[in-house]
Amino acid sequence: MAKKVELIEEDQQLENRVYELGFHFVSTIVEDEVAVQFSHLKSLIEKRGGQFIAEEMPKFKNLAYPISKTVKADRKNYLTSYFGWVKFEINPEEIVPLEKEIKAFGPMLRFLLIKTVKENTFLGAVAEIKADSSSKIVKIADEPVEDITTEDDATEVPAEDAVADVVSSDDAVSEIVDTEKVADIATE
Repeated sequence: MAKKVELIEEDQQLENRVYELGFHFVSTIVEDEVAVQFSHLKSLIEKRGGQFIAEEMPKFKNLAYPISKTVKADRKNYLTSYFGWVKFEINPEEIVPLEKEIKAFGPMLRFLLIKTVKENTFLGAVAEIKADSSSKIVKIADEPVEDITTEDDATEVPAEDAVADVVSSDDAVSEIVDTEKVADIATE
C-alpha cells in the first residue's frame, strides 16, 4: 500500500500547472531595450522548465497612480511603465524560486503571478454571466447606462457595470448592444 501512495505523490509532483505573469517594467528603459528585457524575463521562466502558452509584448502605458521603486537607497516614482504578460505551464515546485528571480529582476516595477487555466480567458468588452437560476444570460457593457428594467423584467445582477441586454438562453446570443441605443429604447 505504501508503494501506491508514493506513486500517486510522484505523479502529482510531475503535473505542470498553468500560471500567468502580468508585469510592469520601469519606463526609464529605452524602447529598443524593452524587447531584450522581455526576452530575458522569458528566459528565466524557460530555464525552470516553463512552456509558453501565450504572451503579449510590453507596451507603454500611463499608470492610474504613481508607483515607487527603491533601488540602492534611491527612490523613484513612476507615472508610466511598460505593461506586458505571459502565460506559461510549469512545475509548481519551480514557482517559489522563479518568483524570487522575478522580484530581483532589474527592470521590474511590479508584477502579479497567478495560477490560471490553459484556455484563453480574455473576455474583452463584453462578458456573459448567468443572471439567475432561470437561465438568462446577461451582457455587461463597458460603460454604465441608466436603469432600463421594468418591474416585470427586473433581475438583480451582482456586477459593477450596467446591464445592457437580457436574452433567454434559448435565443442565439445577439450582437453587442450599443449602450446609447439601449438607453434610447428605455426612455421610449
